[in-house]
Amino acid sequence: MILSLKKFTTSAPPKVPKRKKGRIRIDSTTADIHLGTGLMNLARLRVVQILGCKSCVREYATELAAKGETRRRMRLLNNWRRETVFSLREKAALNLAEAVTCNPISSIPPGAIYAASPFFTEEQLILFVLEIVAVNDWHYLKSFQHDTMTSRPPHE
Repeated sequence: MILSLKKFTTSAPPKVPKRKKGRIRIDSTTADIHLGTGLMNLARLRVVQILGCKSCVREYATELAAKGETRRRMRLLNNWRRETVFSLREKAALNLAEAVTCNPISSIPPGAIYAASPFFTEEQLILFVLEIVAVNDWHYLKSFQHDTMTSRPPHE
């Protein structure tokens, strides 16, 4: 049986919304409310550091500084495992964010989830992982338009 597409086509072109200036967030307010804005922004900053987007690092660092985060903690974020300025909850979140970012195709390592589970509820873990996936996806989709990307997603 051959289907005809005539009845599915329309004469009016689809309306495409105009692009808004800046980054589009996929309802990150829900994750911010449940996990705390500071923690989510710290994790977002770490993710864009891993991805190598310099303009996004500047943007998130400015946003964190405006909300009271110290420059020292932001400078030490690259070596957060060795630093004592981060709480255990923050370290668990950063570990999970790195696990999601560094394993985009395979599943999240159980060790990262196990380490974060004492500090977060199941709902908070799901929201956190979804937010990190959204940040990763946004940067992978936009990576070809950024001139300041130092690492590119793999091509197939």
